[in-house]
Amino acid sequence: MVNFILYEDSKEFRRMYSEIIFKVLGEANDAYRIIEIPKYTDSTMSKLKNIIGKKIYIMDIEVPGKSGLDLARDIRAAGDWNSQIIIVTSHDKMISWNFHKRMLMLDLISKFYDCEENLRESIKLAFEIQTSDDAFKFQQGGELYRIPYQDIMYIEKNPDNYYSTIVTREKEIELAQDLSTIMNQLGKDPRFFRSHRSCIVNIFNIKSVELANGVIKFENKETNLLSRNKKKELKEKMCGTKVNV
Repeated sequence: MVNFILYEDSKEFRRMYSEIIFKVLGEANDAYRIIEIPKYTDSTMSKLKNIIGKKIYIMDIEVPGKSGLDLARDIRAAGDWNSQIIIVTSHDKMISWNFHKRMLMLDLISKFYDCEENLRESIKLAFEIQTSDDAFKFQQGGELYRIPYQDIMYIEKNPDNYYSTIVTREKEIELAQDLSTIMNQLGKDPRFFRSHRSCIVNIFNIKSVELANGVIKFENKETNLLSRNKKKELKEKMCGTKVNV
C-alpha cells in the first residue's frame, strides 16, 4: 500500500492534488490511498508514524500549526528517510538548494507555474520509487523468475499456444500462464492495463499511441494489440502521463 499524504490547508488544492493522483494512477484501489491533513495538531506526528505502508508526502509550506518545511524536518529527524517528499508552494525562492538536498526532497513545485504537469511527473516518479521492489514472480522449469514491474513493457498471448510472453526493455520471457491469470496478479497495480484480450501494457512505459492504427509504442518496442473498444479508456489513462496520443 502506498499512502499519499496531502499536507495542505486549502481544500481547493487538496482536491487538485487528488485529481492529479487519479489521473496518474486511476481511481483509488488497494494499491494506494489518499490521506488529507489540513492542519497540524499535537497528534499529527503520531498519526503519521502509525500509517502502515509506504508514504509519499505532498506538502504546502504555509499550513496552520506547522509549516510543511518544519514537518518535513521532523519526519526526517524521526528517522524516516524512505518516504518521498514533494513540496508544493507559492514561495519556491524561500527554500535553499542545500536545504532541499539535506531533507532529500524529491521535488519543489510552484503552485502557479505548470503546477499540474510538474506534480503529475513527480507523482509518477515517486510512485515508481516507492514500488521499485514490486515484481512479477513465477516458477517455471525448476527456476524462479522475478521481473520488476517497472521493467515490463507489455505482455502478450502467444497466438499458437497457451503461453504468454513478457516483453521487457532487454529481453522476452515466455511463461506457461494465460493473460487472465497474469492480470489477476498485476491487477492491483495501476500501471497495468488490458489493451486487448491478447495483451497487457504498462502505461508508465508507453511513449506514444497511434489511436487510428491501434499501435502502442514503447522505448524500443511496439505492439498493435489495441482493441477498438479500449481506445477511449487508454486515451483517458494517458491523460495522466506525458504521452503523445
